[in-house]
Amino acid sequence: MSETTNRGEETREHEGIPSTRGEGEGGVSMEDFYVTIPYGLVVLAGGVAGYLKRGSAASLAAGVGFGAALLLAGALSAWAFAHGGGGAGAVFGTVLQIVCAVVLTVVMGVRYVKTRKIMPAGIIAAISAIVLIFYVYKVSTGGNKVYIPVSAE
Repeated sequence: MSETTNRGEETREHEGIPSTRGEGEGGVSMEDFYVTIPYGLVVLAGGVAGYLKRGSAASLAAGVGFGAALLLAGALSAWAFAHGGGGAGAVFGTVLQIVCAVVLTVVMGVRYVKTRKIMPAGIIAAISAIVLIFYVYKVSTGGNKVYIPVSAE
C-alpha cells in the first residue's frame, strides 16, 4: 500500500504522508530529543557535581533547574514524535530547549570570558552553542519528521 515518490520517500497512498523510519533526505535523521535528553542529563550532572565538589548551591539550583527543563522539553518532543506530530506540547518543548540553550550559551560564555576557566563554564558554553546550532538547524529544516510505525503501513 505504499508507493515511492520522486525523492525516494515512501508514502501511504490514502494519506500522502512521507514515511520516516529514521532516514532523512541525506541519510539518517536525528530527532531533537536524541540530543535534548542527553544534554539535559549532562547539565543536571554538572550542577550536582558542582555542588558536591565545591558546595555551590547556585550550581546545584542552576543545574537541576536547566537539566529538568531540558529533560521535560526532550520528553515532550519524544511524546509528540511518537504520537504523530506537533501540537502545543511539541511547540512548548522546542521553545523551551532553544531558550535553555541560548541562556546557557550566553551566561556560561560570559563566565568563561571573565574567568578563562574551561571547567565548567567553557565546556557548558561550548556544548550549549553546538546544541543551539543543532536546534536552529532542526527548526530551519522543518523540525522532527512524522513518525509512522512500520505496522501502520
